[in-house]
Amino acid sequence: MRKTLATMLLGFSTALLLGGCAGGNGETDAGGGVSSSGSGTPAAGAGEEITAESSTRVTDDPIEAAYFGVYVWKAAVEKAQSFEIDKVREAVYGLEFDAPGGKKSMHESNQHTLKPVYIGEILKDGQFKIVKKFNDGKLVVPDSYSSYLHEKGKAPGPTGGPQEGKKYPQPEVTEETVKIGVLHSLSGTMAISETSLKDVVLYAVDEINTSGGVLGRKIEVVVEDPASDWDLFAEKARKMITTDKVSVIFGCWTSVSRKSVLPVFEEYNHLLFYPVQYEGEEQSKNVFYTAATPNQQLVPAAQYMIDQGSKKFYLLGTDYVFPRTANKVLKAFLKSKGVPDENIIEKYTPFHHQDYQTYVQEIKKFAAGGDACILSTINGDSNVPFYKEFANQGLTAADCPIMAFSVAEDELRAMDVPPLVGHLACWNYYQSIDTPENKAFVSGFQAFCKKNNLK
Repeated sequence: MRKTLATMLLGFSTALLLGGCAGGNGETDAGGGVSSSGSGTPAAGAGEEITAESSTRVTDDPIEAAYFGVYVWKAAVEKAQSFEIDKVREAVYGLEFDAPGGKKSMHESNQHTLKPVYIGEILKDGQFKIVKKFNDGKLVVPDSYSSYLHEKGKAPGPTGGPQEGKKYPQPEVTEETVKIGVLHSLSGTMAISETSLKDVVLYAVDEINTSGGVLGRKIEVVVEDPASDWDLFAEKARKMITTDKVSVIFGCWTSVSRKSVLPVFEEYNHLLFYPVQYEGEEQSKNVFYTAATPNQQLVPAAQYMIDQGSKKFYLLGTDYVFPRTANKVLKAFLKSKGVPDENIIEKYTPFHHQDYQTYVQEIKKFAAGGDACILSTINGDSNVPFYKEFANQGLTAADCPIMAFSVAEDELRAMDVPPLVGHLACWNYYQSIDTPENKAFVSGFQAFCKKNNLK
């Protein structure tokens, strides 16, 4: 058993924000750092109160995971008293920490995060009402490989990590500064989700730099926009590791982007913090997964729908790694619960798909008996036309509830919310969590975005 480290991550305040951040094209400064892409406006003085009416920015599950990932890295560096990749990696295992949504911890060996699991129902204000807490709200242990796809004890071992005798690029650390990388799509189909992850990493950096940095060093930030181009993710990651010499990279959203960069991180024995729920079936010593595994999202959501009386399941997703693998897990789980093949339909659309008329017509027929639901792994901006078409054809959550795995508060900002009321999502964090710590996180992030003109 590795010794755990309890560390307080959050020094929340709406009035501690100084410095700028990225939000377009050009150069900027994020709490003393630099950016290779993006432009920013220096923050105004502290003290202005930010309310829900004065800011459209929200927080959600990936935003929280991206935020506390920076603090987990900081705590590991301070525990190791080093920026060396292998020492930092070892210090992350078993780390206990406070996050906006409450206490969490890193698994002692499998690179993932112990998290609570909630079902949320969409409200007309774009927030979620928590309608179900699994495991009585206690942390759920992550499985990197699903028990519904692998026999016990037969899951693959981890990949990556240092290879004996091989030399790797070393991070550039001075007496004054240390560099980190941010690798999120700020343009293209995934910008609807990923831009906010860049923003919240810069918010965490600003907090850390304001409070003294990491081992006395200010964090400099290198921001790259891979523009929803999966090959470009790998190219940008390689640049940040070998040319910019960052100490860690925070990034990726889709599993195809993560799969694209994984060989780069393993080739150079570097570290990626990945903040988005995913399909599992992977465990690399070069990646820390701070969001949900299938047993922390997919399976509880399907179980909830069964408990609510659903007998028929329409699995609709974007055509790439996460939805296809997630649906393998979901189908295996549903079959274990006695759901017959004829009660499961599986369909996929390309990224940026816009025309859902035919799919919704099929759903309408499928749901005519009143006992069907949709398990949606649609990703990115395709969610907007899908939900719009669903409402246009007169369907509501009462007719056929949608359980989404990639729609959270941030996506709802770009959607007409009232027709979506009653639909569901399964996450490990919601903005509506009613604690002083979370309220401070929400208002602090909103203040940071407003003062830096981040929309």
